[in-house]
Amino acid sequence: MRRLRFVLVLVVTVLVAGIAAILVALTTGDNGDEVAAGDAAGAAEPTPDLTATAEIRRSFNRSGLVVIAVTNHGGEPVHVTSAELLSDSFEETGPQPLDSTIPPGDIPRDLQVEYGLARCPDGVDSTTAQARVALTAQAEGGDEHALVLDLPHPNGTLDRLLRTDCAAQVLRESVSLTMSPLVPAADGTLTGLLTVTPVDPGVTPSITDTRGSVLFEVTPQPDPALPPGQLRIHSDVLRCGGHAIGDAKRPYGFTAWVDLGAGEPIPTAIPVDDAQRAALDAMQALRCAGRNDES
Repeated sequence: MRRLRFVLVLVVTVLVAGIAAILVALTTGDNGDEVAAGDAAGAAEPTPDLTATAEIRRSFNRSGLVVIAVTNHGGEPVHVTSAELLSDSFEETGPQPLDSTIPPGDIPRDLQVEYGLARCPDGVDSTTAQARVALTAQAEGGDEHALVLDLPHPNGTLDRLLRTDCAAQVLRESVSLTMSPLVPAADGTLTGLLTVTPVDPGVTPSITDTRGSVLFEVTPQPDPALPPGQLRIHSDVLRCGGHAIGDAKRPYGFTAWVDLGAGEPIPTAIPVDDAQRAALDAMQALRCAGRNDES
């Protein structure tokens, strides 16, 4: 009897232990389940692996625009649908809609991004604070992600843009620039007079140089008889080719350098009104009539 009782107790103990082991396995899952769960987590769509730099491209070099060059270090193309430059040195613009695909690889893709008005605590000597770019990006077949990428700091590109815009602000607050009607010379070229007028009568600014556009020359003609705030200019046709004329994006984009008496001369756009544009167009037709070039 004792032996039978011992066998029954042993059987019950084994059954209880087996049931307990099954319950533990069902509750916690075994190693195989953990690996499967890990695999499922690893299969989640990764965040696009992007880096960015700020660049100035000659073909897009204008105030208010910066090129953000984005490199895709992942294995799938990434579609970018919005971008915004974030910096305490420029006013916010809000996200700007884009439609650009960044292929994987070492070659960056350029995004043209507008930036806001410059903040110039140190005038023309201001430098940019740490800047970032906010992107809305989606890897091919994946989810959309809101990314904020650091730009290199210090940043020579953004410093250059900031100082240019700060200098323009200082100039706008200090002087006004005008161009007189353009008068034809005997050979069909044009002459005119640039005048810089200071806001503060105690300041004596001067015009130190000029530059024309891809189509027109605008060269200074120094005249000792003129006061410091005036400069005579001479304009001629630079190119006559149909492609050059048709493709010119800023045919009247002329520049003057104004010296305020402290620091380097500041470049600024020469204002060109409708009558002056008509005179330039007429000169172009006259001066190009005898030329057959595609320069």
